[in-house]
Formats: sequence, structure tokens, C-alpha cells
Amino acid sequence: MKYGALMINFNFFDEWLLLKSNVKNLFLNQRLTRFPYLIGVLFLLLEVYIGNLINLLGIVDSLKLTPNDTFSNYFGRIVLTSDYYIDEPIFFIMTIVINLLGAFTLSELGKRRLNDYSGSTLGRCLQYIVLIFNILLLGYWGYNQNLTDIDLRMTVDFYIYLFYEYIVLLLLIFVPSNKVANQYGLPNGKQKSGEYIITYKPIYSSSDDKKREDYWDTIGLSHSIDSFRSMFINKLFDYRTRAKRQELYWGVFMFQIITSALNSVLFYFYENIFNVETAIVASLVIYWIFWIWYTLANISCTVRRLHDTGLSAYWLIAIFIPFINIYTLYMTVFKPSINSVELNSINE
Repeated sequence: MKYGALMINFNFFDEWLLLKSNVKNLFLNQRLTRFPYLIGVLFLLLEVYIGNLINLLGIVDSLKLTPNDTFSNYFGRIVLTSDYYIDEPIFFIMTIVINLLGAFTLSELGKRRLNDYSGSTLGRCLQYIVLIFNILLLGYWGYNQNLTDIDLRMTVDFYIYLFYEYIVLLLLIFVPSNKVANQYGLPNGKQKSGEYIITYKPIYSSSDDKKREDYWDTIGLSHSIDSFRSMFINKLFDYRTRAKRQELYWGVFMFQIITSALNSVLFYFYENIFNVETAIVASLVIYWIFWIWYTLANISCTVRRLHDTGLSAYWLIAIFIPFINIYTLYMTVFKPSINSVELNSINE
């Protein structure tokens, strides 16, 4: 009975209300400190260039997926070969879409970073400059293209110019943060949420305000086995409570170590009792069992991690949405736990 209760401990309506509050808070709080800005720009650069690379490989017809002989022997009817190719008009449209979305996201990050420095319109001005620059750059690139014959040299040069732009805007991490509240939000990463102020724990704690041995508790090393047991056994179907960062970090790490060692031992065992073919099939079956277990544990732990940062579980869906997933990944992997929620006594 208890196990069945764990399977359905997810309140869809409450999560929906929390999601609406989260979206409202994104517009209410428009300041970004150095670390989240750094992570945001790096993740954005990675996504934009992966998208551009896949797009470019399609136009030059160079992405080939061919299984090896061992795989083909056992799964000969499964076709994994691919003549990946996109035509010139699709390449043209995808290049514009990917880089316009990237430019808007980059401009928004830069605006929020400068909002953390000044309460003036400096951030908004930077956003306009970034958007205008990218629109002109894309316009120049598009004007010199032929929909029947894409100029790959100019396209590569275009990607290089974009890379320089990201590097230049990355320098905003050196802009100091303002320690007072302004029209864009509160200092030190604090968040306004309706009538409340949410304060988060620091990314790391210095040795001045905590005992040195507490460092191991902070990163979770002293609780690595507990994190594994919590993530993969005790809370496998828990979608209502919270999880700290170390549960996710060490849970995944310990799972990889334990399952890799176990799979190797089982393969050796099957190989000596049966034959190589049987051992391979058995290892594949065990792999898929572990994979399903791993996936279920990651979903529930990610939901709890989102709760720990004040977000709705529905943000999990955003992991599969380009550019928006940067926010979800940051909040899941890097954002510290909520430290306190206090009534907002600041006069607006």
C-alpha cells in the first residue's frame, strides 16, 4: 500500500500553480549575478554551435552513422545508417532561426547581468545593440547566399564572428554586482515572489564561517552512499519532497561505479558458464534494466531538485526545449537550495 502511494504522490494542479508563479517571477526578477551568467553564456554557446554544426553537416552531407560488425550480426534488421542531408532552403531557414534565438537569449542574459550592476537602462541598451548587431550580421550573410548553392566559406566565417561575440559578452562576468536593491530586483541572488523574498544558500561556503570538515558535507562526499540509496532506492518514486545538489551529483556518480563493476562481474560470470554470445545478450538485457532504473531515478530526483530551488516539476519538460533548457539545467545542477522565505518588507 505504501509503495502504491509513492507512485501517485504528484499533485498536477499544485505544480501548475507553482509554474505560473515561476514564470511571473522571471519577469519580476531581472538581475543576474556572475556565476549564473557565466553558466548561461557557456551553455548557450554550446547549444548554438551544436545546432549550427548539425545544420552544417546536413548541407555538406557528411553525417554518417554506421554500426560495427558485432552490432550488425545481432541486430542486422535494425537500420542505423543515415544519409543525413538537408536541402539549401531548410539550411538557410534553420541558420536564421537558431542564431536569432541564440542572439535574443544572449541579449537577455547580458541585459540581466548589467541590471545587477545598475538600475539604469544600461542593460536594455546592451540588449538592443546585441540584437541589432546580430540581425545585421544575419542579414549580410543571408543577402550573400544563394538558395541553390550555399557559400560554406562565408557561413564558417559567420560562425567565427558569432564566437567572438560570445567571448566579448562573456567578459561581463567581471562587472561588479550592486549590493542594493533596484527596480530590477534584489541583490545577492535573492528573488522576489509575490509578498515574499526567497534567499538561497551560497554556491560554496568559505572556511571562515564553517568548520573545515563541513566542506565534505557541502559537496556530499561523506554521504555518497546515502545519496545513492536515497536517489535510486528510497525515493525512486518520490515526486513531492526536495533533494540537495549532492544527492544528484553523488547518486549518479555512485550508480555509474556500482553498475559498471556489477556489469563487468556478471559478464565474466556468464562468459565462463555459457558462451560469448549468451554473455553479450545477457549484458545487453542487464544494461537496459539499469538504464530504465537510471532514467526513473533521474526523473524523480530532478523533480525534487526543482522543488529544492522553488520551481515547479513541469520545468522538467523544458529540458527538451532548446535554449529554455539552459535555465532548467542551471536550476537543477548548479542552483543551491532555498535557505529562507521571508515576508517582503521592502517598500516598492
